[in-house]
Order: sequence, then C-alpha cells, then structure tokens
Amino acid sequence: MNYLIYRLSELPTCPLPDILDEQEEAMATRRGGVFRTVRTLLKTELSRRCGIAARDIRFTYGKHGKPQFEHLGFNISHSGDCLCMAFHHSDIGVDVEMIRPRPMRALAQRFMCKPQLESFMNSGCRTEDFFPCWCAAEALVKQAGDTIWNAPAYPFLYEDGTITPLFDGAPTVQLFRPLPGYVGAIAYHRSIS
Repeated sequence: MNYLIYRLSELPTCPLPDILDEQEEAMATRRGGVFRTVRTLLKTELSRRCGIAARDIRFTYGKHGKPQFEHLGFNISHSGDCLCMAFHHSDIGVDVEMIRPRPMRALAQRFMCKPQLESFMNSGCRTEDFFPCWCAAEALVKQAGDTIWNAPAYPFLYEDGTITPLFDGAPTVQLFRPLPGYVGAIAYHRSIS
C-alpha cells in the first residue's frame, strides 16, 4: 500500500491531451477542470505503475460508481486543496478531509456505530475526534465499494489515535496527516506472507 499527496492548486491546469476517453471527456465537461486534471493524473500514475499506456487504461465501475482497474487497486479523495491517490494490490479506500466547521453531532449520528457514537457524545463532540472518525468511515466504505450512508454496517472504535474495526474480515485502517489542517485515513487488507 502506498499513497501520493498533491496540492490541487499546484497541479497543471492543462492536462496532457488524448489521455481521457470519450466517456471521461463527457464527465469532465459536466464536472469541470478538476475532474479532468485528477483523472489525467490518475491514468498517468496507473500507466507508470502498470506499464500500460495512459490512453489505453479503461475503468469499470462498481455498484455505487467507484472506478476500478483490473491491474491495480486504487482510490482517490480530495478536499479543499488536498488530493490523495492510494494504490494497493487489492481494494483500497482513502479519504482526506480539511478540518472545517461541520454539523458534527448530526453527521456522527448518521455514520458512527452505537459504541463510537456514545464515546464521541460523552467526550463533548470534539473536532479532533470527529474528523478521524469521518475519514475512517469514508475509507472503510470506499474500500468495500459502498457508500457513506451505509457506514454503520462497518463499525469501528476510535481511541488514542487508533481506529479499530469491529466487524469480521475488516481491513486495516491507518490515520495520517496529508497536509497541515487536514486528516486522512486509508483502509486496506495487509498482505499475508
């Protein structure tokens, strides 16, 4: 497992031509320049890692729209100016979040399992507890190819800076600081040697 961190503001605004396919160009027209830049960067990185021309990389899409590539697991996340791309030999989920005002109490009730929600509420709904939990929930559901609204199906506890999943077959979850003012989490299954 490894990941790359970029500042969106430092990425070139004119991506290389002829890397995106027709469907991706249509998506870029709807979603804007950031999508085009990020998708071009992703395909370039997958090309470098897999030895396939970037323009020849094609994605399939999971039930909830997560793009997949048959040769390498990957996931991307961006928030504010931070972009993270994570890669692994199997499914991987990543989330980065800029620390900012959020309706923490209301959101926590939608994605935290009962024991974690009780701990969060008892600690005073602190920002320093909310964002690692939000990122962990996003990383877990993205690793599974699911959506954040199903996060309670992936219960975990957050304590002393560590995420401990509470379900069978759970991946490892690692928290990290991608940039100052941001929190991130990656969920993946460790290789068995």
